[in-house]
Amino acid sequence: MLDRRVKLLDEVADYILSNGLADLSLRPLATAINTSPRMLLYFFGSKERLIAEALAHIRAREQIDFKRAVSKSRATDRLESLVRDWRSSASPRREKYSRLFFEVYGLALQNPEEFPEFLERAVGDWLPLFEQAFAAAGVSPAHARTLATLALGAVRGLHLDLLATGERKRTEAAFREMLRLFSLVVQSRPKLSGPKHSKDGSARPASSSPRGATRNTR
Repeated sequence: MLDRRVKLLDEVADYILSNGLADLSLRPLATAINTSPRMLLYFFGSKERLIAEALAHIRAREQIDFKRAVSKSRATDRLESLVRDWRSSASPRREKYSRLFFEVYGLALQNPEEFPEFLERAVGDWLPLFEQAFAAAGVSPAHARTLATLALGAVRGLHLDLLATGERKRTEAAFREMLRLFSLVVQSRPKLSGPKHSKDGSARPASSSPRGATRNTR
């Protein structure tokens, strides 16, 4: 039964990606994936819950690609992988996901009760992934959250720009420039490190100067 539910969820997600949500009805959906409205309600309880789970399923697919891109150990490999991930997510084949995301975002802003938790999860499910990427580069947790917020907003803005204009070359150039600027910011931040040691091997206390204090609070 669980396998059947997972298979249905995968098929519903593909259907929504291809057809959007504006006029979604259970009967045409069920016909398209060779099931019945009764079975969809049996497994998911309601149309609203089905949509919410399908959107979460689609989001999870996208996050797998992002996690793979930022998991590279070398900075140059990470940058190259992120560019490849951008090209993939900005490709015509994946355009339907971006269109769906912004379609649902607009609908959820108007009627949040119809898309429970979508607005919260649209940020809450992605922000930690960006934070982890910055933290892995040596940025302090507090600053990583700020940079993650900026990066998430910038990437979404570029996707919206691409959908509106179709200018892939310009938006990719902007994405590359964003990565370059973030790299400069990361390189300019003091790295987090453990206590320093004196020649005899004993740990020395952290500097009490303003410069040292600033470094420890970043």
